[in-house]
Amino acid sequence: MNKTSLVKVLLSVIILILLLMACQSTSLGYVDSFERFVERVEKNASSYSKEQWEKNDEQLNKYVERYKTEKAKLSTDEKREVGRLTVRYYKARVKSFGHNIFGEIGDWLDYIKGFADEIKEDIENYQNQ
Repeated sequence: MNKTSLVKVLLSVIILILLLMACQSTSLGYVDSFERFVERVEKNASSYSKEQWEKNDEQLNKYVERYKTEKAKLSTDEKREVGRLTVRYYKARVKSFGHNIFGEIGDWLDYIKGFADEIKEDIENYQNQ
């Protein structure tokens, strides 16, 4: 076997190995990508607007749809991880919703307190006349 043929064979083997690794890592890439998405959502959940949550929900739906095609390639542990990630997303979603509600309640309480203070002052002024 001459040197050129040996180089071609080695190059072919390397390409074949890379292709096999790429095929096997597709599912792993899916789980890793999904995990990064959920981690980003958890980190930023309290600052997301309604529009951003709608975009996040669309992205989650893409991961759910992709799961249907990936699940045959996933191990049992990877399938469980996808389930955990989905629950983590919804926990962040609900927690954010709660923060938004409590923030609005706090704003309303401040408004009502200011309103009550103004009425109290008017009553005191009226009584002092």
